[in-house]
Amino acid sequence: MEFATLTQIILPLALAMMMLTLGLSLSIRDFKQALVKPKAFILGITLQLLLLPLIAWLHIIVVGKFIELPLIVTAGLVILAACPGGATSNLIAYILGGNAALSVSMTALVSLIMPLIIPFSLSWQLSWLGVDSQISLPYLITFKKLLLITIIPVIIGMLIRGVFRKTTEKAQPYNSKAATALFVGFGVFLAWRFHQDLLQSGWLMVLVCLSLALSAMFMTHLFSKQAKLNFSNRRTLLIEVGVQNAGTGIFIAVAILNQPEWTLLPLLYGLVMNLPILSLLVKDKWVKSHA
Repeated sequence: MEFATLTQIILPLALAMMMLTLGLSLSIRDFKQALVKPKAFILGITLQLLLLPLIAWLHIIVVGKFIELPLIVTAGLVILAACPGGATSNLIAYILGGNAALSVSMTALVSLIMPLIIPFSLSWQLSWLGVDSQISLPYLITFKKLLLITIIPVIIGMLIRGVFRKTTEKAQPYNSKAATALFVGFGVFLAWRFHQDLLQSGWLMVLVCLSLALSAMFMTHLFSKQAKLNFSNRRTLLIEVGVQNAGTGIFIAVAILNQPEWTLLPLLYGLVMNLPILSLLVKDKWVKSHA
């Protein structure tokens, strides 16, 4: 199968399935949860939209003073930071004692508004990297593609859940596994196709991804603590800001920007971001066992 076929059919299908799965887990009630106590919700959305891009640019500027960062790294960082949080953040928030309703509300809203924001914010940021003359990111085309792959599947999923609630709840685990397997398979293919770039800059990308995830989570923890949020909401914001939707980043790089090599950093981040999450899980288990 040709690479073009994979990027034009398999990747959009995988991402659409992931967003459909998110929609199958949502209801209007989830959005209403954010209106009950909006303080944590508003802070979380603000941090997700502003803090992560700021931290990404700090990495580009600071690290760039010591090491010449290749475009594959800087562009990957910018794309990743512009993406919404990952759908898996809802499950992670639940496992780690977070506020599941807050997590779902944040993931859903950010996923819905990102197609409106990404075309503008990404165009500006790529121009700051000096690649505006090489890359075209027309607003309407970008919005339509993201609308088709993100918003519409979420809405369809919510409608299906509303009509066939019991059936969708039973099938939910299988839907998630199928969408994840499809996406992981495409990720493995990308890693194989661009293994030379991965071998050359892979170690740097892993370190940058780990630093980005840790910095985002740490700063979110400080801001949410300063805002006097309770433990459950602090933990939720930490996860929502740190866990990014690598699938959207890969889709933007390949299907919209036509720069498949820029997928490597979002792909690696999708793996590396789990390390701080695992450390939190181990820490929680240790605390409970010694309580």
